[in-house]
Amino acid sequence: MEELLNMFPQFTHIVERVCTPSWQIEQEICRTYNLILIYDGEADFFCNQQSYRGKKGDLICFKPGETRSAHTFEDNLMRCYAVDFLYTCPVWEQQGWQLCHFELPFGLHQKIGDRYLFTRLLDLFSGLTGEWLSGKQNRAGRCRATFMEIINLLLLQQGRGELHYDRIRKVEQVVCYMAEHYQEALTLNDLSRVVRISPSYLGSIFKETTGKAPIEYLITIRIQKAKELIDEGCSMTETADRVGFHDLFYFSKSFKKNEGMPPSEYRRSKVLVLV
Repeated sequence: MEELLNMFPQFTHIVERVCTPSWQIEQEICRTYNLILIYDGEADFFCNQQSYRGKKGDLICFKPGETRSAHTFEDNLMRCYAVDFLYTCPVWEQQGWQLCHFELPFGLHQKIGDRYLFTRLLDLFSGLTGEWLSGKQNRAGRCRATFMEIINLLLLQQGRGELHYDRIRKVEQVVCYMAEHYQEALTLNDLSRVVRISPSYLGSIFKETTGKAPIEYLITIRIQKAKELIDEGCSMTETADRVGFHDLFYFSKSFKKNEGMPPSEYRRSKVLVLV
């Protein structure tokens, strides 16, 4: 599914749909992909030989070539966001860029059971719809950026089952804080106070989300910043101090653990490349 993160979508229609009693999709063959996020009411959806009653929290997906139809209910009118689109996935190969197609791994329906994820998706679909309707000259790029965040979240849920978006949101807040304050002597207690949870709980959800412990992740950020400073010609002592290492030996040891070579060797390798 990683290849889908390179998706380049082309939109044909984006709408917030507040259904009337007569709303329906008459039987037709889809020409585009169609994603529908239901936030109120109900509707029956039919796709080839499948049928499904969509409710609040459901994502409906139709694909090109599928035969579809749908109708809502007069006593419980559906409200939803809908996006019609086509896409390709640019992939770099030795011969150059190739335009490939990787199928979206969504069936007719999937339930967004995580309320935090559902709230975030509603915000994104709302923003996407508003941007599309704005008529601004650069709306296509903004729409693509928002849509790709939607796709990324849906793929994460598809891959993990239960996504626990609230945990991911807390981890993202901590990562952003690290990126802004990496020069400081941060502890696990400091980081846990950023999101108002216990240090042990932060350690648990951070490892689950990123695969690394919080302080290990912080060191990775520091080493990445250190490489940038070394590339700019800073001395080892200045580099270590500016990225939050006040012990040159510990800086060298951490650098080697992350990069497979000490910082002095990294500097020499960059010089050789330039020569």
